[in-house]
Amino acid sequence: MDNKVKKPKIDASSTLTVRHIPADVDAAITAQAKAAGKSKSDYIQEFLSASFGDLIGNFSRSSELVALMDRELSSVTGLPLTENWYDAGHTLADNREYCRLLQIGSEGDLQRIMMAAVPWLTLRVQQLDTGIPLLPQGISLTCALFIEAAGRELPALNVFRRHLFWYMDEAQFRTDVDTIRAARLLPTLAWPEF
Repeated sequence: MDNKVKKPKIDASSTLTVRHIPADVDAAITAQAKAAGKSKSDYIQEFLSASFGDLIGNFSRSSELVALMDRELSSVTGLPLTENWYDAGHTLADNREYCRLLQIGSEGDLQRIMMAAVPWLTLRVQQLDTGIPLLPQGISLTCALFIEAAGRELPALNVFRRHLFWYMDEAQFRTDVDTIRAARLLPTLAWPEF
């Protein structure tokens, strides 16, 4: 006689109903779904899954430590934080690349990276001379990710620059990394000649 109890299958998805969408937003969703060749429902489902399946974005928007450090960096720089959420300019693809290159697999990894970077966040934010009179929310996490990467060995740093900081002048990237490494009392890197 089989005494095993059959467990009911659990559906890993949920249903979400959204009401009172402004007409212009509905029109935008309709147009984008059509361009993508998808139903509105499928399009919104994929959009929400991608947006809220973003480990770095979720942590950045929900971490009290990130919010606290953002306010601290705002105070240090004298620049106000943006009112709207911009994830410090990261795209979903950027966040996935940070996770891949820095082996980030959980919010615990991000919490560890943030905690370890706190002493050098001010140094890093001062390296960012963007000319923009505001700091994006999530800037402290952006700084912490750079600080974490700066502690890596040269081959990993070269990949990091090519994949995420390709737009930055290479000499400036090297100077920023060297400054962070010196502050962290890490060994000097032997950068190859240009």
